[in-house]
Amino acid sequence: MQKVECLCLFDITSTAVNRNQRNVQYPYKTKTGLQITDANTLIRARNQQRNFDTILQLLGLRTQIFNATDSVLTTSVPEQFAWAGSTVKVWSFDFEIEPQSQWTVDNDDFGVLKSDSDQTPMLVGLTETAIMDPWLTVQGNNTNIIYHAKIYK
Repeated sequence: MQKVECLCLFDITSTAVNRNQRNVQYPYKTKTGLQITDANTLIRARNQQRNFDTILQLLGLRTQIFNATDSVLTTSVPEQFAWAGSTVKVWSFDFEIEPQSQWTVDNDDFGVLKSDSDQTPMLVGLTETAIMDPWLTVQGNNTNIIYHAKIYK
């Protein structure tokens, strides 16, 4: 298995809020401990999960993913995100795949995955701090998502 890390500037908080619930008793907490106090926080939690689901679905177009972790805010800002500032919020999660030689394009192990991801619409206006267009950008001056192999420890 190959371990991969995804880093993203969009709010991809995995809240496990998978539908807009009716007749909800407020307040309640999501699986990540987020306090849902009203319809607006419920909608935000649902949209955060939608962004996370979008990336998982992109991955699932080409391969079976295993052991995907929940997304977390990370403290380090990769150089590809330097355009967004040093205090930008960055979410990350790990997953495993079987080695994928068919994803390689021009010596980039994730070339096909990047191509699939590029220009995919995402929801904005959640808790992200980067000012960006509402779609994934995989390269160039406004890169907002990165995939890279992770070394097992």
